[in-house]
Amino acid sequence: MVEVLYAAEGRQGELSVNIERGRQEIEKAVKNACKILNKLTPDGAIYAAGWLMSDLIVSLMPDEEKAKELSRIVNDQIEREFKTAYAKLARGSVN
Repeated sequence: MVEVLYAAEGRQGELSVNIERGRQEIEKAVKNACKILNKLTPDGAIYAAGWLMSDLIVSLMPDEEKAKELSRIVNDQIEREFKTAYAKLARGSVN
């Protein structure tokens, strides 16, 4: 999993196909998770989302050092997504 994320730039097509294959199930699970998390306070929701991500990473990477590296990669990706989202907001366009 870590090597796929490292090479994500060069393997974007393959990653897109993999995500697209499970897209409906993913969207359904995300909507259900968000429904639950949105009932919490903002800080509680963020904490719970981090808990969810941690459990997911541990299930993918039982090796602690690889899990930490994957977490760093995921956090970098989240930061890039924030920059994109806020740039769109600044231009007046929203998803």
